Amino acid sequence: MKILIVEENTRDRRLLRSALEQHGCIVIEAEDGLEGLDLAIHHQPDVIISNTLMPRMDGFQLLWALKADPKLTLIPFLFYSDTYTGEQETKLALSLGASAFVVKQDNPEAIWEKTSALVLSEKNDHGRHVYPAIDKSDSTYLWEYSRITATKLEEKVRELEESLIRRRQDANKLRSLNAELTREIAEHQRAEESIREQELELASIFEVAPFLLLLLDGNRKIRRANTYACTFTGTSVTDIIGKRGGEALRCLHALDALEGCGFGAHCRQCVIRLTVINTFDTGQSHHGVEASLPLSIHNLKKTISLLLSTTRITVGNQDMVLLSVQDITAQKALEFRLDQAWKMESLTLLTVGMAQEFNNLLPPMIGYGNSTDSKDPANDPARDNVDHFLNAAKRFAHLTHELHLCHKTYTVDNKCIDLNEPIRSVENDLVRIGGQQIICTMELSQSPLPVFADSHQIELLAKNLAENARNIMPQGGSLNISTARTSIDNEFITEQGFGRPGEYALLSATATGWGMNKHHDAFEPFLSRGKTFSEPGFGLALINCIVHQCDGFVYVMSDTDQGTSIRSYLPLSMPEKGKKTEKPDQEQLAKGKETILLAEDDESVRNMAVALLQHFGYEVIVAIDGDDAIHKFHEYKERINLLLFDLIMPKKSGKAAYDEIRKLNPDIKVLFASGFIPEITKQKKLAGDNVAFIFKPYLPTVFLQKVRNILDGA
Repeated sequence: MKILIVEENTRDRRLLRSALEQHGCIVIEAEDGLEGLDLAIHHQPDVIISNTLMPRMDGFQLLWALKADPKLTLIPFLFYSDTYTGEQETKLALSLGASAFVVKQDNPEAIWEKTSALVLSEKNDHGRHVYPAIDKSDSTYLWEYSRITATKLEEKVRELEESLIRRRQDANKLRSLNAELTREIAEHQRAEESIREQELELASIFEVAPFLLLLLDGNRKIRRANTYACTFTGTSVTDIIGKRGGEALRCLHALDALEGCGFGAHCRQCVIRLTVINTFDTGQSHHGVEASLPLSIHNLKKTISLLLSTTRITVGNQDMVLLSVQDITAQKALEFRLDQAWKMESLTLLTVGMAQEFNNLLPPMIGYGNSTDSKDPANDPARDNVDHFLNAAKRFAHLTHELHLCHKTYTVDNKCIDLNEPIRSVENDLVRIGGQQIICTMELSQSPLPVFADSHQIELLAKNLAENARNIMPQGGSLNISTARTSIDNEFITEQGFGRPGEYALLSATATGWGMNKHHDAFEPFLSRGKTFSEPGFGLALINCIVHQCDGFVYVMSDTDQGTSIRSYLPLSMPEKGKKTEKPDQEQLAKGKETILLAEDDESVRNMAVALLQHFGYEVIVAIDGDDAIHKFHEYKERINLLLFDLIMPKKSGKAAYDEIRKLNPDIKVLFASGFIPEITKQKKLAGDNVAFIFKPYLPTVFLQKVRNILDGA
């Protein structure tokens, strides 16, 4: 069946065509009545389906033209309209010869049913039934056609207006959606730009991080490494990517295993490997994990300490672990040195405490010994025993001074001395220290070598030289100690790298033995007195300290198995003219009759001081602590000429008691005594130059001379 569809609406036309073609119809399309008339003339369709209102020629005009043509008048004509004005419209259509009038609201299938029924009816009737014909020139027909057309036009206009309103509304919605879409696009672009900036920042941070950053995949292979990792391993990024951590870091265990990292004998206990695997399996991050790793870096084998952190992250759709590795080898070494320093500080406190106790024991020994020695006749055999006792007490006092050297607040008593004298005074001690297996010889300068130094420290320096010689010659050998005058010039400074131009006293100690090949460790305390640098003692560190306190220099000349020579350069000093260096004899000291308030908590020291002062004519008022001293001063303040206070006492210190007494008598004279160097140093700073101090243990002559000088205002 051939059907002609005349419809201006493309959508409705295609929809109707699709429905008819499903039933095997051949469909011809026209957009208006004029085109439809032309197609009807040329194709002679079996049925014509037309809309009513169309441009150029509407449906009624098309029907009128068809019925006027004898060749086309018998073709069934079906109106298919979206505007329906009522029965008058149907009546007009049928009167013009239309077979049926169908509203577009009917579905296309209903159109097919009416079309097929219409064709069947035409075949059965061999014609068609219509309403009585209307005279086309009749005014009634013209009026009816005009009315229907006007009505349809009004409907169409209304429809178009509604469509226009809808289009405007749709346009407004579209503009709103477009503006919203534009905003979303702008926000999306800003978000993308922000993400790109963050990615660049993270990439920059990743690259410049001052520690190793490695991105590992599920096989623990490196997918990305930062610049520091390349610097640390001494390789390029391409050499690191694709390797496991141990292989990239050149772990000795990984290098020894044929399969590489993770397959060596020690790999199962590897902290790095276990930490990374745990993070992969559980997702748990780890921070501050310490590990050690034997590495081969820049052709050097060494074990380093590492600090690890691991975090599981997702890159794309793949889980990875970000591993950070910090080399904390230097920090660990500092921690060890700090721990050693804490131990040394504890040892120092213990040593100074012992020295304090020794200082309380020494004054009675030296005081009573000197008192006995002065009373014995010169030819009394017992006097030799007393002299030996006093010499031992003096060595004990020197040992106490050595213990005080451990404390940083130790102050030296530098003065102009002949360098030869303290060296000569310990000659017997040097022989004793060396023992029978070491031959000790001395070659001292024939002329005096005046230096500004502490005699006791020079003695200590010589003893330490002998001790170091003994340690480097366990099988025996020879030690030569010599003094001489020398000079340092610019040529010497250029060659040796130290010194200042001038005249110096040179103290040399030359010993045979194994020698040293680590000069930079020679002055480390507790590391410089044995072949393995592990025997306890101050060694060359103490020697270096003493020489530097004299504004001098120490130079070590040593080669393995060639022996060692230690040269100490001390600046020469001009002795003060007219100054007597002899210590006054006890019997030559002037006696007194003043009253002294003595406050001392140690009974033996107190009794010795009382006996010594009373022997020289002084009246002594005794107090056992600071509070007792204040009470005694209140009682005897008119008679007391001098306060002799120990600095550290129970209940109230000597300084605190003195401060209370000064409120009663601002001009009272005082002499503080203590064996604790830090306390003396502290109180000297607080009290100024008007307060006198004496250090325990003191010789009776020094003690009595000090008391006399203060009373005389010297």
